[in-house]
Amino acid sequence: MNLLSTDRFHKTPLLLAMMIIATGQVGVSIYLPSLPLISQDLLVDQARVQMLVTLFLLGFGGSQLFYGALSDAIGRRPVFLLGQGIYLLGTVICVLLADQFSTLELGRLLQGIGAGSASVLGRSVLRDCYDGQYLTKALSYMSVTASIMPIVSPVLGGWLAYQLSWHAVFVFVLFYISAIFVLGFFILPETLPYAKHRFAVGTVVKNYLSLLTNVQVISSASYNWISYLSAMVTLSVLPFMMQIQLGMTVADYGTLMIVPSIGLLTGSIAVNVLHRYYGIKPIFLMSIGLVFVAAIVLLLAPFSVVGLITAFTVLSFAQGISFPMATTMLLSPHKKQAGAVAALSGSVQMCLAGLFGGYLVEHWVKSQYSLGVFYLLVAVITGIIFSATFRYQQVSTPATATS
Repeated sequence: MNLLSTDRFHKTPLLLAMMIIATGQVGVSIYLPSLPLISQDLLVDQARVQMLVTLFLLGFGGSQLFYGALSDAIGRRPVFLLGQGIYLLGTVICVLLADQFSTLELGRLLQGIGAGSASVLGRSVLRDCYDGQYLTKALSYMSVTASIMPIVSPVLGGWLAYQLSWHAVFVFVLFYISAIFVLGFFILPETLPYAKHRFAVGTVVKNYLSLLTNVQVISSASYNWISYLSAMVTLSVLPFMMQIQLGMTVADYGTLMIVPSIGLLTGSIAVNVLHRYYGIKPIFLMSIGLVFVAAIVLLLAPFSVVGLITAFTVLSFAQGISFPMATTMLLSPHKKQAGAVAALSGSVQMCLAGLFGGYLVEHWVKSQYSLGVFYLLVAVITGIIFSATFRYQQVSTPATATS
C-alpha cells in the first residue's frame, strides 16, 4: 500500500513513523538517570553498569545494517514486526529478571537489536509515502521528534525511578513498546513502493564495503560520529557526578537534563536561521568553536552543577547546528543510495559510541576536568576533520562520490 500523494499531506504515515522512531530514542535515554541506582542495588561498579548503555548501542547500531537492506527487499511491515518483537522480548527479560545483572545485560542487548529497526523504518516509511515538499515537511517533524525525546525521556525516567524504583522504568517501557507493537500490527500498512525481491547478503555486504572506502562518506559522517560519542560519554558520567558526588536526587537530575536538551532543540532550530546568512563552512566553524568554549568552562570552572550543565548545554547547542549540516554533506551526493548511506552512518555512529564510550567512561572520563580535556580533544579532532574535508572537496568533484 503506497500512501504517496501529490495533492495533500496525509498525516497517518507521519504519525506512525514518529511513534516508531521514538521507541529507539526512548531506549537510549530513559534509563540514564537510573544508572547510579542500578549500580548500588545490584552491587556493580560504574564501569560494569555502563555495559547497559554499551550493549544497547552496539545492538542498535549493528542491526541497522541488517534491517535497512532487509526492509528494502521484503517490505517495511515484516521488518517492523520482527524488530519490535525482539525489542519487546528484551524488555520482558529486563522486567522479569532485573535482579540478575547478567540477564539485564542480555535484555538490553536484545532491546538494542530490536530498536535498530525503528531508526531505519522511521525514515523508510516517510521516504515511501511522501515526495517533494511533503517529504521535506515530514522530515522536519521527524527532526523535532528526535530532539524532543531526549528532553522528555530522562525527565520521565528520573521521576519514575525516584517515585517508584528503577524497575518501574523498565515496566513503563514494556507497556510503551507493547502499545506500539499492537498499534503497528493493526494499522501499519505495507508502504514499499516497488515489488519485493530476494534479500542478497553478498550484494548488501559489497555495497557497504564500497561506501566504507568512500572518502566523502567517511569524512562527512565523522562529524556526527564524534559528536554523538561526546554526548553519550557526557550522559554516562553526569548521573554519577551529579547524584553521587554532588548529592542530587535522580528526579532532580532528570529534570535538570531539560536544559541541555533545550540547547539541542534550539540549535536544531537556529541552524535554519543561520543558514540563510552563512554557508556550511562558517556554521561548522561556529560549532567547533562552541565545543572549545564548553571545554574551557569545564577546565576552569569549579566543580558544580552549574558548570557541568552550562558546558553540556553549549555542547548540545553546537550539536544542534552541526548535525543537519553534516547530514546534508553526507547524503547529498547519494540520491540513489541515501538509505544505505544513512544506515551505514547510523550503525557506525552507535557502535563507536558504544565501544569507545564505554572504554572512555571506564578508564578515563570520571571527573569534570577529564571531561573538559575530552571536549578539548573533540574540538581539535573535528577541526582536523573540517580542514581535511573541505580540502578534499576543493580537489574533488561530485562525480567522484559513489552513486
